[in-house]
Amino acid sequence: MKITVNLIKMDNEYIANCPELDINCYGSNKNEALKRIQSVIYFYIDSAKELGLDVENLHEIMVDGESKKPEISKMFHDINETIN
Repeated sequence: MKITVNLIKMDNEYIANCPELDINCYGSNKNEALKRIQSVIYFYIDSAKELGLDVENLHEIMVDGESKKPEISKMFHDINETIN
């Protein structure tokens, strides 16, 4: 599965939007917005799998048109696992 994340600056905050999953997260800067949305994306995928839904593994995250390698995506997943 490939996921797209768009970053939108609004006033003093950033909105990270994932159109494929209809998810939005806010942050005071780009990094905070990205961390939040990536955490929610992994939670979404993990929850769907726990419910028995057939969900593809995440292979790529495109952030503002720039591809993130799976290792980087895995790093954010590991951070999410530590938080939960």
